[in-house]
Amino acid sequence: CAGLPGKTDLKDVAKAHIVVGSAVNVTELSRLRILRDIASTQLAVEGPQEINTDSIESGLMTLVIEGDSAYFDLPGRTEVSVELEDLITIHIMEDDGTGGTNSMVTQVLEWVSAAADDNSDANGLITDGYPLNDAFFFRVDRSSQRAHLEPSTTLLGACPWNPRRPDSGNMPLITCITRRDVQNRGYPARTGGESTAMEICKAASPHTDPCDDDYASGCCGGLSYTSGAAPSDDESKFFGTILGQSDYSYQLAVDFAKTIDAEFSLNGRYVRAFWVNPGYEWTPTQSGGASIFSLSQKIFLYALISLDENIATDTGTMGPSPSFSRRRMLLSTDALEAQGTGGGGGNAGG
Repeated sequence: CAGLPGKTDLKDVAKAHIVVGSAVNVTELSRLRILRDIASTQLAVEGPQEINTDSIESGLMTLVIEGDSAYFDLPGRTEVSVELEDLITIHIMEDDGTGGTNSMVTQVLEWVSAAADDNSDANGLITDGYPLNDAFFFRVDRSSQRAHLEPSTTLLGACPWNPRRPDSGNMPLITCITRRDVQNRGYPARTGGESTAMEICKAASPHTDPCDDDYASGCCGGLSYTSGAAPSDDESKFFGTILGQSDYSYQLAVDFAKTIDAEFSLNGRYVRAFWVNPGYEWTPTQSGGASIFSLSQKIFLYALISLDENIATDTGTMGPSPSFSRRRMLLSTDALEAQGTGGGGGNAGG
């Protein structure tokens, strides 16, 4: 008799890692802090990781999703991919950074440590979403078979999307900001700002090698930065928004993208990597007229990763979705602590 295939959880066939810092080759990469296999099937709290950084590039975060080829390369699964649906970071700047009992860090940790609600009530199963904890809500769009990670009103009440404008142009001693880095597989940007995340070695079309297409990626062996020229690859352009436009930033982007590709063998389908800007750009309207770019003192990072099984064609309220993505895992890195600050793209801020 024919057997039925067993259910596969994404966590069983894929891992998530975070690389902190930047490197120009694999030898340098081996010296960086790499937090390996840190995802879970529920929003579990991870212990704070202290990261000593004195520049924005040494605090750069690279999220690597690494699928198991033994699963993804099986017959009939060549169109199955992993997708980064949403990524949200919480940026905290405090006066002393100690994280005491009354600190914002302690408060955020309490919210994310709260027990998740059961996704059912007296009327049965709640199908449109439910609270994961006191900080995040899991919203489900059944028509497209996709889910979305949303911050709670409690979190946004203390850590809004945009900082409250300081009085007399003085920066407050305690500031907490929530930022969308990835939303619905896209890369939003605030008005007047730049995207704060991007996929490196991104395929020009779904599930194809980037170097087989015309995508401008620094991972392609034939592309390199020429000193004094405008960058042609998207990786260098992204680094220019973080470190400022310079030969140094452009070349570092190309070298680091190639290094990540060499280490993890990115393929645009089930092994993928995403850069996340560790700093926060205080726009002039938020800082009394001065443009300030500072490395956040503490960062909480949360991501929703799905397994796209490519078996449906519905379009839901979250946008076109050519596939089901029923298997999911949640990534939580609580309070990456940056000791020191760095500036880029103009004026440095502490």
